[in-house]
Amino acid sequence: MTKQVLSNRFTELLAIKARREKRRISQREVARETGLAKRTVDSYARNEVTRYDAPVVLALCKYLGCDAGELLVIEELESPEYKTVLLQAVGS
Repeated sequence: MTKQVLSNRFTELLAIKARREKRRISQREVARETGLAKRTVDSYARNEVTRYDAPVVLALCKYLGCDAGELLVIEELESPEYKTVLLQAVGS
């Protein structure tokens, strides 16, 4: 059995931006530049977000220079993987 989950590519897109600009970009800088809480940016970096708020997605997309469809992706997980992701999401 497979399950679809919504995931994000924040870390990958941030690395692409850093390479393009030839500099290191910290999560703290992203928070400062976007006006988002550092905790929110950290959650995206760890791919721990389970509720995607439109203003946050829009701010990150603007900063990263991408569309929402590039930041957010649907992944197909097999049953054992799905159980692991689900347990991590609920904190077990």
